This record gives sequence, structure tokens and C-alpha cells, in this order.
Amino acid sequence: MLTMPQIPDVHFKESHLPEVGFEVIDLASIYRRHESGNLPFANVPHRITFHNLLLITQGTGEHLVDFHQFPVSKGSIVFINKGQVHKFDTKQKPQGKLIVFTEEYIQRVTSNAGIQILPPTHFISSALPSFRVDEVTREQLAHLIQLIESEFHAYHINIKYLQTLLAALLIKTSEGRPDIYHSSMKQYQVALFNRFITLLEQNYSKTRDANDYAELLGTTYKTLNKLCKLVTNKTAKQLIDAYTILEAKRRLIVEKYQIQQLSESLGFDEPSNFVKYFKKHTLMTPSQFRNSN
Repeated sequence: MLTMPQIPDVHFKESHLPEVGFEVIDLASIYRRHESGNLPFANVPHRITFHNLLLITQGTGEHLVDFHQFPVSKGSIVFINKGQVHKFDTKQKPQGKLIVFTEEYIQRVTSNAGIQILPPTHFISSALPSFRVDEVTREQLAHLIQLIESEFHAYHINIKYLQTLLAALLIKTSEGRPDIYHSSMKQYQVALFNRFITLLEQNYSKTRDANDYAELLGTTYKTLNKLCKLVTNKTAKQLIDAYTILEAKRRLIVEKYQIQQLSESLGFDEPSNFVKYFKKHTLMTPSQFRNSN
């Protein structure tokens, strides 16, 4: 059996203060480290196990998120959620800040602030992970980053203060984001939906039946479907199919899976069934998609 090249998995290890849960990095340092060979994966698609927030302060370029190239310029903000595949533009080198933070940190912020800072599902928001903020907001974000960096270099670092500053930055950033999910969800609805997404990420190759996920969640199909429509205006089945197709694209392009191997890894009985499924949702065959990319 052939060994397939894997999407590089990048883990949170940038921070010299792991207990803080985040780090602020100059994009210029990303480019320098890439050129020196210390960050070889920067310009190739790689999957992250934490969250990224890009703040572009000058220059122009593009940022790849799950096979979509998004133009960026001064004032652009790009969210890359945990589990997504992205790559940096090491050719045009737009300048700015990269903020990396853990899932544990964002859960604390969300709980304490009582708001939903990040969209509850990245494979729906991947259609629009990039947006621009106005000049006033840019200045406010720049000031918050200044305070964060200053505290990071203080003799006695106040961790709670640092975390509060980043919470303020994320909240301010989220104000400028187009509302692509239902912002008035109750906390139990957010928790249930996030559990559904977690189960989907773990089981999409075993089942694509929404009834199975409802049973795993201890709820009814009707309740799950209603929740999915509330959050994304899509049914549970549509979300299941969207995630399955996204994973298929990742493995086709980045991991170079052959059709038969990909079909087996996604739980299809026959390659022909997978090809029909892929074409139904993308209007092209897997081979056509790979050639087009």
C-alpha cells in the first residue's frame, strides 16, 4: 500500500509563555524564517491545530484558506480556524501581525465575554474568512497590539491582563465581521452545535446520515436540523456533505490521494459512488478538480 504525503500539521508552540495561550508574531519574521529554512511549510498548504488571526497593515497579496485565494491589503483581517488548511504569501509578503491562539483560550474568552467571537463552523465561514475594517478600527486594533506587545516584554508579566487585552482585540475585530451566522444563539445552542461539528470531524468517514449524528448527540433529527438551519441556513445533511467534500479536496490536492484510496478513506463502498457524490456537489469529477487546481 502506498504511503501518502500528508498535510503538515502545525501545533501551537510559538509562545514563550504557554500559559498565556496566544502569541503575536510579525509577518516579516515569518518570511525571514521561511527564507532561512526554519519555517519550510510557510508557503505550502498546512493544517493548523490552533486558531490564526491575520491583521494586514501594509502591502497587498493573497492568503490561501481551504483552496480559496483571498486578496489582502491594508486593513484586511483573515481568520483561520483550528483544523483549516492555509498558506502564507511569501512572494508578495504583505506586512502585519499574526496572532495565534489555542482552542482553550478562545473557549475561556467566549465564556467570560458571553459572546460568539468566532463562527461556530469554519467550513461554512471558509467562504468568507477575510474582510476589511475601517480606519478607526484599524487604529484601535493597532493600539491594543501595542499594549499586548509591551506587556509581553515587561519584567513582571501580568497574564490575566494579557488575556484580557487579546479578548478586547478579538471582540473589536468581530464587530467588523459580516454576520454570517445567527448571532443571537443561546449558549446551549452554541454548545450543541459545536458538539455536532466535533462529532462530524471524527465520524464523517464512517457515516453521512444526519440521524446517526442526532443519536450520538442524544437529540432528535428534527432538533439537529432546526439548529443547523438557525446557525448556517443549511440542513444537517448539507453540512455533513460540505465537510466531506472539503476533506476530499484537501486530500486530492495536498495529500495527492488517488481516487480509489480517497474513496476508501472517506468510507465509500465503490470509487464510482464517490465520483458521483463528488460530481453532484462540485459539478466536476475529482480528477477535473485536481487538474483545475
